[in-house]
Amino acid sequence: MTTDESIRTRKTLKLRVDPEKPLPVTKGEEFKQTIKELIELAGKAPFHYESSEDQRKGSLQGIEPWRFHALDGKTCRSFLRSLNQDKPMKAPEGIRQMLAAADGLILATWLPEKSRKLSRRFHPNLKNMEHIAATGAAIQNLLLAATSRGINAYWSSGGIIRKDKVLEFLGIPKHEILLGAVFLFPEEYPADTETKTGKNAEERSEVGDFMDWIEAGENIQ
Repeated sequence: MTTDESIRTRKTLKLRVDPEKPLPVTKGEEFKQTIKELIELAGKAPFHYESSEDQRKGSLQGIEPWRFHALDGKTCRSFLRSLNQDKPMKAPEGIRQMLAAADGLILATWLPEKSRKLSRRFHPNLKNMEHIAATGAAIQNLLLAATSRGINAYWSSGGIIRKDKVLEFLGIPKHEILLGAVFLFPEEYPADTETKTGKNAEERSEVGDFMDWIEAGENIQ
């Protein structure tokens, strides 16, 4: 599949099953290697600013402004059981339904440059804007790589997974901010499985509605 084909055929597909009756986990170490390959390709995205040394906390020391934390299907089911049982982390039905169906879950976070003068979590400056844009580009790389392999994927904002107590439970450093939770779903699933596509999948403007030409003229000669 060419890059153009991956872009044109990429779609959002969300699977939902009863959290009390999760799909069996059928993919093992081989799929973990596939997930690693997807993240490696995600990491080819461009970024402008390196993460600063004080951002590189924990075991991940990359210079990139993003981090990826991966769960295989077995761990997704274990995480689901924890969300079912732990009342402080009780998850909405949608997240639980997706964890019950997923072959894998990739949590993409970005590393904010904290403001020394403000109490807020990060300062809305140019560098942080660049970090967010770069991480978004990395997630798109991941989605296109999944499409080229025939893997169904859904980019979620994360819902309850964004909460500090859940990120801490997963061992994700508290200074990281979740930008996307990418669920990877099986290619084949029971006929009665609830599926949903992205709400904007079919509603796209014509290119002329969001693009114009800047022509030479009075100001540009």
